[in-house]
Amino acid sequence: MSRFLLVRTGGILVTLLMVVTFTFALTFAVPRDPARSVVGPKATDEQVAFVRDRLGLDDAIHVQFARYVGNVAQGDLGYSYSQRRSVTAILLDRLPYTMLLAVAAIGVQLVVGIPLGLLSAARSGGVLDRVGLGVSLLMIALPPFWVGLVLLYLVAYRWGLLPLGGSDIPSGLVLPAITMGLAGAAWTSRVMREAALEVLAGDSVRALRAKGMPPRTIIFKHCLRSAASPVLTMLAIDFGFFLGGAVLIESVFAWPGLGLTSFQAMQQNDVPLLMGCVIVGSVFVLLLNLAADAARTLVDPRVRL
Repeated sequence: MSRFLLVRTGGILVTLLMVVTFTFALTFAVPRDPARSVVGPKATDEQVAFVRDRLGLDDAIHVQFARYVGNVAQGDLGYSYSQRRSVTAILLDRLPYTMLLAVAAIGVQLVVGIPLGLLSAARSGGVLDRVGLGVSLLMIALPPFWVGLVLLYLVAYRWGLLPLGGSDIPSGLVLPAITMGLAGAAWTSRVMREAALEVLAGDSVRALRAKGMPPRTIIFKHCLRSAASPVLTMLAIDFGFFLGGAVLIESVFAWPGLGLTSFQAMQQNDVPLLMGCVIVGSVFVLLLNLAADAARTLVDPRVRL
């Protein structure tokens, strides 16, 4: 385990360095002058030159890159042009909303996906299996933001059962969580079904059946634990993606998380804020992937790191 963690930590650091390099390159890909963004369009050339000097924008590229990497390593993600605040402070304000939405979406994914996958495996080839496959393929094929717009129109606008968006009341979490979790639930059910079928075809399950163990106990106790390993990895990736901010979903429901922040940063050409969102999202994906691989050894003793 120690060697595994050491190797994976090194890989994470290398990957983060690549992400930071990519985000740093964004500052040169965007044609807008960062100094002009800070002082505003009505500033004089002297004021722009002063800000460029203060920000070190006239330094050599390798000097700017080294300074940027050092700042990121210390948790300093820069200064937002549009909000006139530290990027780190903005992301810390928005992160709790994204975490809440991500947890709720994963809850939907688990509650819907795992039972559906297990039941499909238990009734393989039957009507329930075919219906589950059809529903799963439909949810995978439909764009999540389109599903969100349909739910928003029907449930919130036409029927008035839930708010149209925002986070002012707790019920505002329901629709975005369902929208984010449905596609993941479809994938979860498919992965769980295939893993469960493999377990059900094994010798251990035959032995349990020979001993007279009820089919429901085999499915929901023995099979669930043995087939959970690949689902854990997928859930960790999805959770990291959700924490990184689902841009379109949060924008559709006006949910004030990292996704909406990224969308607003793109609209306002706020490169430092967009760079910060990309880095934070990458950190979540990498760390949760590592945690999922380590957790697999606890869920399934057959897995070795």
